[in-house]
Amino acid sequence: MLEIVFDLGSFENVEIVPIADVHIGNPNCHEAELKRIIDYILEEPSDPKMARICLLNGDLTESATKTNRNGNVFEQTMTPSVQVATMIKYLLPLTETSKKYPMGKILSYCAGNHDGDRYKETGISAAESIAVGLGLQDRFSENGCYSFVRVKKVYSNTEPTFFTVYNQHMTGGASTVGGKANRIQKISSAVYADLIVGSHVHLPMTFKEDFILPNYSNQSHTLEQKTITYVITGSLLGYGDYAQKMGLRPSTITFPKIFLCQEKHGAKGKRIKHIEVLL
Repeated sequence: MLEIVFDLGSFENVEIVPIADVHIGNPNCHEAELKRIIDYILEEPSDPKMARICLLNGDLTESATKTNRNGNVFEQTMTPSVQVATMIKYLLPLTETSKKYPMGKILSYCAGNHDGDRYKETGISAAESIAVGLGLQDRFSENGCYSFVRVKKVYSNTEPTFFTVYNQHMTGGASTVGGKANRIQKISSAVYADLIVGSHVHLPMTFKEDFILPNYSNQSHTLEQKTITYVITGSLLGYGDYAQKMGLRPSTITFPKIFLCQEKHGAKGKRIKHIEVLL
């Protein structure tokens, strides 16, 4: 499994905006909305303690071929190679580094099923090509990315904090709300993280689940109740194509905003981690 340590030690809190299921090259893609989202990520939040970054979670391009069932090769608005070049052009500003963002603004990049279908037929992965073009080979995975997001300590008696984030494009053809929720919940049977981000099903949603886990950081044999926040991303596809043919509902054209925050709790100032999601 790919492990990433992402340094945001200049900030106490982090806003993550996932980008997935753009499907650029599909005639129903809302390309203008992609530009708006990237411009938003490049802006600095009004709160100087808050960082703003993104993660990439697959199917950024349509990448249709003649024999796969994901999209129609004859209806694409640009060739697969131009789709890749266009995504690199849009995303490249997010890779610029600075003192506050020593690793840029892209946390990780997981490929999607459209990327994989083209790879099986041609040996060329659109996602991997984009990762190389952005210089993100060390943060790219075909299967899933596990990230430790390092933020500034809030109080003098605490160590630097790490939020854990796992993102995966997901698979499967769930068509109901419950089925889509089950797809992302299943990930936690194999991976634990503070935040799990999934895509593919084109329905933005969020929910939380608590677990009882042993605390290995001390010698007192204690148990702790910890929370996983699940987030499924939306899509930039307008209605039509296979969604209309299969009688599926239109995709919601939006991307979640996920806030990883530290808060003071109690008189002794114990720090707690808290995650909120705005759909």
